[in-house]
Amino acid sequence: MGSGERFESLDAGRGICAILVVVFHFIAEMDSDLRQVTFFRNSYLFVDFFFVLSGFVLCHSYRGRIASPQDFWRLVVKRVGRVWPLHATVLVAFIAAIVTIGLLPHPKALDLTWHTGSYTVQAIVPSAFLLTAFGLQGSVWNGPAWSIGAEFYTYLLFALVMMFWVQRLVTVALTLSVAALAVLYWQAPALMNSTWDYGFIRCIAGFFAGIVTYRVYGLVGTTTLLRATMSEVAVIAAIVLFVSMAGENGDNVSPLSLAAPLVFGWAVVVFAGQHGLLSLLLLTRPFRALGRYSFSIYMIHMPMLIVLCYGAWYFGYRTLAFQDGGEAVPVGSSGLLMADFVLAVIVAAAACYRFIETPARLRFNRMADGKGRGPREALARA
Repeated sequence: MGSGERFESLDAGRGICAILVVVFHFIAEMDSDLRQVTFFRNSYLFVDFFFVLSGFVLCHSYRGRIASPQDFWRLVVKRVGRVWPLHATVLVAFIAAIVTIGLLPHPKALDLTWHTGSYTVQAIVPSAFLLTAFGLQGSVWNGPAWSIGAEFYTYLLFALVMMFWVQRLVTVALTLSVAALAVLYWQAPALMNSTWDYGFIRCIAGFFAGIVTYRVYGLVGTTTLLRATMSEVAVIAAIVLFVSMAGENGDNVSPLSLAAPLVFGWAVVVFAGQHGLLSLLLLTRPFRALGRYSFSIYMIHMPMLIVLCYGAWYFGYRTLAFQDGGEAVPVGSSGLLMADFVLAVIVAAAACYRFIETPARLRFNRMADGKGRGPREALARA
């Protein structure tokens, strides 16, 4: 497979994982029957699938292509164009929403403050520069954005490794991944649910495991439809079992969670081949669209959820996010509410992809590749 080609079944898998993260956050803020299911309480672990897949895809795209400072700079510009414009847009919109809410009756948790609470002025600059996974501050505004910051700076580490140790890439990647897991085990209180504090270390563990995964994928040959389908079913079952056994919830994490890069690496190898029936299902238009919108889904869902919870509070309902409301939102209706919310997130994400992500990526890719290349070619090379 050439470096310009895409692993579309894995893109679709990223979309499914993004939806599972949305569900995880929804049941943390809104009461739901799904809170009784350990799998959904532990779905924060699908962020590690993103990290593993990023390492896999970037290794596929950039192997042998980063040998000079100019190559390093080209990757940096492209990665900025990939993650920062949408992040900055969502951050500005969220700040505007919190300022507006501050002018209305609102729960204390939504206060805009200088340095204490969830929405602080001091956290705006670190958030804007993606410095949200290094333990600099506990407030990150758009909570999921910690992983975007962790991943961006891991891109830079990856580029340095490619420049200076490309001949020993797998050895260096394996060493970094294992060392990061050891740091998480010995130092991180939340283990594989580390976010604003040890999030960068967590990302290193998954991203560089993804590079090792790419090497393993290169050693795996083609297989039959039946065997590929059996492998896909087996890895899905393993993921469900692993996530369900990785602790009680995000606040009570088991050391087993540290196996996330290994489990998701196995999944990436299996589905990268695109030989089984489940892969063929993922290649259908709805799932491919979900994959395209996955980054926007991930970035916009938390601000949208906070606004939803505020709306419920404003109209007299109590949620898990804001306990000082009146009547609780009926659990029986939460399933329909969640389905409507997920659909709204997907629709909004499609608009973000069309009007923010794609134009910004084209523009930054042209900057990185020079004005001589057209936007389509620049996008294909990203």
